[in-house]
Amino acid sequence: MAKCLLLLLLVVLSSLLGLPQALECFQCDRVNTSGVCVSGGGTCQTQGGQQCFLRKIYEDGTLSYGRQGCSQLCTPMKLFNPSVIVEYKCCHDSPLCNKF
Repeated sequence: MAKCLLLLLLVVLSSLLGLPQALECFQCDRVNTSGVCVSGGGTCQTQGGQQCFLRKIYEDGTLSYGRQGCSQLCTPMKLFNPSVIVEYKCCHDSPLCNKF
């Protein structure tokens, strides 16, 4: 009983102090063009300063595949090449916010 109260107190204090909370994110090594995970599916929990990320790869203007997960380094951006576009999205506002 005392352990449960202590854990509850720690959760409340960390939220009051603005400490980052673990966030559940979709995790998949390869998402196909239909949004179906074909390799390494599941979820992950952020730790420390991690965020959920979503990466989409477009080839010749058409979505080719994607990837989802938890990442320490995540900067929202688009990288352009004559035939390939890589789009990174990062989020930390709600659970599973990196839906494909």
